[in-house]
Amino acid sequence: MKLNERKAGVLMPVSALPSKHGIGDFGHDAYHFVDLLKKGGYTLWQILPLNPLGYGHSPYQPFSSYAFDELYISLDLLAKKRLIEAVPPFHEHTEKVLYEEIKAYKRHFLWKAFEKEIAKNPRCLLSFMKKEPWVKDYGVFMAFKESEGLRSWDTWPEAKREWVNNKKPLRGAFLKQARFQIWLQKTLYEQWGALHEYANKKGIKIIGDIPFYVGFDSCDVWTHQNCFLLNQETHEPEWIAGVPPDYFSKTGQRWGNPIYDWDYLEKHDFDFLEERILRNAKIYDIIRLDHFRAFDTYWKIPSSCPTAIDGKWIEAPGYAFFDSLFKKKELPIIAEDLGDLRPEVLVLRDHYDFPGMNVVEFTFHDAEISGDEKKHALWNSLNSVCYLGTHDNDTILGYYNDLPKEEKELWDKAIAKLALKGDTLPEKMIHYCLSKDCAYAVIALQDLLGLDSKARINVPGIIDDVNWTWRLVSFKPLEEKIVRLGELNKEYHRK
Repeated sequence: MKLNERKAGVLMPVSALPSKHGIGDFGHDAYHFVDLLKKGGYTLWQILPLNPLGYGHSPYQPFSSYAFDELYISLDLLAKKRLIEAVPPFHEHTEKVLYEEIKAYKRHFLWKAFEKEIAKNPRCLLSFMKKEPWVKDYGVFMAFKESEGLRSWDTWPEAKREWVNNKKPLRGAFLKQARFQIWLQKTLYEQWGALHEYANKKGIKIIGDIPFYVGFDSCDVWTHQNCFLLNQETHEPEWIAGVPPDYFSKTGQRWGNPIYDWDYLEKHDFDFLEERILRNAKIYDIIRLDHFRAFDTYWKIPSSCPTAIDGKWIEAPGYAFFDSLFKKKELPIIAEDLGDLRPEVLVLRDHYDFPGMNVVEFTFHDAEISGDEKKHALWNSLNSVCYLGTHDNDTILGYYNDLPKEEKELWDKAIAKLALKGDTLPEKMIHYCLSKDCAYAVIALQDLLGLDSKARINVPGIIDDVNWTWRLVSFKPLEEKIVRLGELNKEYHRK
């Protein structure tokens, strides 16, 4: 996909949308957000993965690459279908998502809705299972997982762990729980499908984010163990994913995801990985491939290492993979090409005309302060996407506030030299981002609202009760600015 139209977009996780029930969902507030995007002249909405949240509430360690998290189900839409009564607000005004409390609260009503719909139409799951065959294994996976207190699948009793190899019929409580899980996915796909269609009718495309790796404790690995480098006896990963020491961490990032067995994948026409991407292409309009560099070289860490320091770069068959994928379907893909890359990564990117990413927090110094004209030209390429920051970065205001005094002064001089418009630092940097030659300019909602570090989504390499929990309590601040933001998009010829 080669970009040739100037568009503006907003980066905003669904989970961070306002809602009555403590977490953004596929209900009325999401539709209102789409309306606000339309009013502001935005034609792109970039979200984070919608998959079932795993370890640390991270959408990059999900229980499945295909399933959605049940937390995104709108209880109000279920009430509209008369499957439940209207549900009172819960944590409506909390400034962070309290995942466990919200899931427990919503689960009660989801069971009620499930039982009522099944009673009305016992065969209501059949067409969905036929259309989405992966959901049968996922239903069983989650039924077993919940019966085992959410313990990792490799620690289950043998009968459950090995079910994937014999698929003996389920009975009793396990069967009911599996059907409930399938119903959750049917409901989620229906609600998301309607929201997605609504956005498209408003002229807005959804950019979905696909993690390169899958979580070990996932239905993906449980059902496709041959696709990963696992110990044949313990089923545990022998090698794990991450990145070496970098800007974010002196010891690197030890993600813990299992490494693909590329030899096995290549012998089987890359079916597993291709299917993940093709399935997501049905859910989103544009795909952002996270950690794109791993299609060229990936960091392979012994699972026994406590950090990511003792790894090594291994070449991946990126060209063979994409050639195989595009024989099946041409896809609109954005390559997340950030970090300290070897030149071959960019050669791979450009071979397929994938647009890359320019993150202003990383590039402003080189482009505008040090005067590196070569990099400046590269970052102004039309076939690229400009961000102030991604979900892994601080807000632009938080980033600036945390700069050393000398660095701030350099930023201030560069901003003055460029004569950037705006009353505040975030406003000036929004003008800067929109003015770039990059076809797409995608700005995090926190930056549009001028928020500080308290609104940061994620600090890479850290597991705590803050990451992934930020949410917008009210649309009022956005509603007050949306007309002006729309004027900015027109000023910079973005649509």
